[in-house]
Amino acid sequence: MKNGLVVGEVIDGAINIDPSDKSISYLSQFVDNQMITECARDEFNFILENMGYTENQRHVKIAEVASYFGIVNLLDLTEKELSGGQKQLINLAAALITDPKILLLDEPTSQLDPIAAEKILQMVHKVNAELNVTVILVEHSLERNVFYANKMAIIENGTIILENNVDSVLKAIFQNDFYKNYLPQIDRAYLEFSQKDKSLPLNNRQFNRILNDYQNQLTCVRTSSELADSKKVLKVKNLSFKFDFESKKIIDNVNFTLKEGRSYCLVGPNGVGKSTLIRVISQQLIQQSGSIKLNNVNVKNNHSLFKNIFILPQNPALLFVSDTVFGEIKFQLEQKEEANDTVESILNRYGLLDLKDISPYDLSGGQQEYLSLIIGLIKSPQILFLDEPTKGLDPNIILKVNDLLNDYLKNGGIVFANSHDLVFATNFDYVSMMFDGKLTTFQTTSDFFKDKFFYTTEINKASRDVFPDALVWNDLRNK
Repeated sequence: MKNGLVVGEVIDGAINIDPSDKSISYLSQFVDNQMITECARDEFNFILENMGYTENQRHVKIAEVASYFGIVNLLDLTEKELSGGQKQLINLAAALITDPKILLLDEPTSQLDPIAAEKILQMVHKVNAELNVTVILVEHSLERNVFYANKMAIIENGTIILENNVDSVLKAIFQNDFYKNYLPQIDRAYLEFSQKDKSLPLNNRQFNRILNDYQNQLTCVRTSSELADSKKVLKVKNLSFKFDFESKKIIDNVNFTLKEGRSYCLVGPNGVGKSTLIRVISQQLIQQSGSIKLNNVNVKNNHSLFKNIFILPQNPALLFVSDTVFGEIKFQLEQKEEANDTVESILNRYGLLDLKDISPYDLSGGQQEYLSLIIGLIKSPQILFLDEPTKGLDPNIILKVNDLLNDYLKNGGIVFANSHDLVFATNFDYVSMMFDGKLTTFQTTSDFFKDKFFYTTEINKASRDVFPDALVWNDLRNK
């Protein structure tokens, strides 16, 4: 249910709300775990019926909310027919159908592509502004949502350590080495090279004007250049897949080659087949046509070839086999023929010591994601397949993940990932977009992003007429 969320126990202080009060609604980060019926119409009816609405009242309420959220054409589609963005829009509508006074949002866009995420944030802002609903948003990523906030707060170890207007908090964050990585890319760039007199957050137009004023004292350190050639490890040719005979192709005549020591990232909207492609390449699903060759050997009906790959699924909990983090690491080391590390050294190296006695199932989504990646690195595979590896991770952990992946690549590994995090994608060697079952040619990161109008980073959107190769804040430096 979307209302009356009560979790845990208040040890000190008080929450002055009746747990049965329906004036609070909640929207989770887990897009696929919220609908409990087959379609949106049934979902809305279920909520309203359980709250005592008559049939006529339910009909009016559903008509009203479907029109307001623009989801009339989605009401009778099954969950499988909906994209991630459409599901979350329905989840948001379900959370608001009972007219709550307060809406709690737990990283509501972490599993959505950038364009779908922006639509959700705009709708939340509309609800806040037009319906006078108080919105409390919990987030790791501040890239776009700061534009819709009146106040910001930082919570550390369960305590609010800073609370103020958005401008004051963003500028205070910049003075803190731990939290400054949380800053939106444009605000971080501005604070690094400017007089810091503008009110934050800056939009793209404001930042572009500032760049034009400062362009003579700045340079872009990112350049567009081809990488040296390396050994071909995996080759995909004319690959196609669909779930049943009559359905549309999810993967349609896809071709690419993965090379040793290189990283590849897929971007694109929710529901276009990125995760399915990883499952087909790794032979969790079998293609209808085309070939996949690993080390020049066809992988079809030869699953032993895939002992040296690792797949991080969208649900990392599927990988867990033990009741503690310590047990997870111990199990993985026991599977290796030569394990020179101890469990304690692994826990210490990757910052997991404080979590060692906790069940992996009790970790946060981001902690589960990080633990699963460490499990993959322990295996030392030839190829890492990563399905949305940064969802739920805070910016500092993402930086640590980048470092871990770079070390893995230096040893000849290959990373093949899909991600909605475009800033994370800028760390890859090659990027491609997937849409309608087809894959664009993999391009170097700069070449891919700099000619995109919508599907690129905020820094690139704002600076393309001055520094077309700039993708992230630290691409811009003082001369």
